[in-house]
Amino acid sequence: MNATNTTVTQILEQMSVIALDCSIWSGARRLKPEDLVLGKGGQLPSDEVVSLGSKKLCKREVLKPFHRLRDQACRLCAREGVRFLGGYAVPDHYVSGLSLKLNQVQQDFNQEKQTFLTGYDQHIQEWVNAHPDFAEAIRNAVPDVQHVGQRFQFGYTTYKVVASPQPDNLNQQVDQLGNTLREEISRDAQALFEQTFRGKEKVTRKALNPILRLRDKLHGLAFVDPGISPIVQRLDAGLSQLPNNGALEGEVLTQLMERVLLLCSVEQMERCAEGLTALEPVMVQNHESTQPQTPVVKSAEVQEEPDIKQQVVVTEETASTATFYF
Repeated sequence: MNATNTTVTQILEQMSVIALDCSIWSGARRLKPEDLVLGKGGQLPSDEVVSLGSKKLCKREVLKPFHRLRDQACRLCAREGVRFLGGYAVPDHYVSGLSLKLNQVQQDFNQEKQTFLTGYDQHIQEWVNAHPDFAEAIRNAVPDVQHVGQRFQFGYTTYKVVASPQPDNLNQQVDQLGNTLREEISRDAQALFEQTFRGKEKVTRKALNPILRLRDKLHGLAFVDPGISPIVQRLDAGLSQLPNNGALEGEVLTQLMERVLLLCSVEQMERCAEGLTALEPVMVQNHESTQPQTPVVKSAEVQEEPDIKQQVVVTEETASTATFYF
């Protein structure tokens, strides 16, 4: 899509950008030459304590809740938005609901932070006890709890983007939104296919839920590129023909897999948008049947979507609204 200034303005008016700000204490400090003192029997520090120029000060496990919450926030934004200007472009009508979910993540993050800081001294002592030969190096590197507390932060900023009088660079970024969206859908659809469909002859109706989430993401962001709506229409046409109950297998599963494989390929989605080809036949054997859940199709319980790593965007730690000019 070649975006004109008018088109860019129309797109920007329908979306906001959400930028995550998350920092997590590493649980380590820089390794100093004096730390490399042989332990009893000439033993060097183990990889569990020392690695890549740093020494660890506590178990990795005690920091996992923070990484889990950070990843959860990324998944929430990626489910309804598309990467843009270091954040996520989200349809305006989704911002309120997404903000409520991010506020809950922030609350959970702060609760985990309080729990961690309360037990901070105990975490350090347990690590020292587990590595007595290097206890002195560990103790000498331990920062005070106030310093550590400042290293744990979670927030987000919601803002609108408005074009400047010379918007060429912004036009290029907006022009790429459709391509970025197709690439994200393709990546998630490939993960879904591998985890749910490959090698299966029948799947349960729960398999429809992740397909519907991809469909809803495309539908919500269709305004960024005129080539997105035809893909949604193709999906809806197939989903509306699915039975309302029972497992998915045989011809029904084959037709469903055709839709998933359409989403797996950026090229196929582009050709679908141009109306050049019909869906190509699926040449796969032994695939588990899965049902995409549409407004017409009844779905069962929600199936967890593929766990795909998302990069965290670092901006200032607020949940305020602002306007940025580019």
